[in-house]
Amino acid sequence: MGFRMELNGGNMWDVINNAFGKYHSQLTVVKYLMNYGFSVKEKYDNEFGIFCGSVEVRSNSLAMSVGVDKRVVIQVVTKIVNDKTLLGFFSKLTAIADLSSASSKLMNLGVIEIIPEDATKPGIISNALKIIADSGVGIRQVIVQDPIITEEPRAKIVTDTPLSPEIISKIKQSPCIKGLIIL
Repeated sequence: MGFRMELNGGNMWDVINNAFGKYHSQLTVVKYLMNYGFSVKEKYDNEFGIFCGSVEVRSNSLAMSVGVDKRVVIQVVTKIVNDKTLLGFFSKLTAIADLSSASSKLMNLGVIEIIPEDATKPGIISNALKIIADSGVGIRQVIVQDPIITEEPRAKIVTDTPLSPEIISKIKQSPCIKGLIIL
């Protein structure tokens, strides 16, 4: 469930940790950027900013959301801009709409949330998806929280129709699943 971007024998998380790991508040901002898909891009003439898609996010607004001083956000952006590897990564982040909150009630879709025993174990999501696919139910969206970014990562699966009790029971019995929430 985690990400790995190979970089000359290391991974992107190592690069991020080396740049921000000593500074808790900066690392908190970085995790927020990653969690919400906020990118760092050039606005114009070598001036950079934080963006959600093409919409600029003000440093003070982000700072208030994260609970840090505005200067911390500015320090994070400066570090990212001054490091080619970090800028290459953060300039490519994109936000993704999470349909799970509105789907089950407003769109009559199925939504389940998987709570893993250990989110770093492989096969948790693929097992659940196989059970759903084998039952003939279409999958609209899968959103998985990264165990490095999130303390208690979960996965949400949005399906074409609400899942039957039989399918839910099979998923619950899958290895490495601690719990299942039907939304």
